[in-house]
Amino acid sequence: MSLPIEFHPSAEDDLTEAWSWYEEQQPGLGDRFLDAVRAALDNVAQWPNSGTSAIEDPDGGIVERRVATWTFPYAIRYRTIGESIVVMAIYHQRRHPDFGTDRTP
Repeated sequence: MSLPIEFHPSAEDDLTEAWSWYEEQQPGLGDRFLDAVRAALDNVAQWPNSGTSAIEDPDGGIVERRVATWTFPYAIRYRTIGESIVVMAIYHQRRHPDFGTDRTP
């Protein structure tokens, strides 16, 4: 069983911005980027605990997990909330690791 994927509004903006940048570099590259993000999210939907810990609560419990795309230097931070996956941020891995951590679901 796979969990449904939802996007934080800012994560949708992250995705659009990255797609636009890649598409400006080479037509079709933005679509390949989207395919890489979809593949990573398909895996997350099937195995929500597969990502590495990105944010922990004071007791050491995992609040957000992170998974990288395979062919682009981007990572996806997400939370499992109820029976859904909520994508909190999609970011270039060379950015500051706290990118988007101030976002609330």
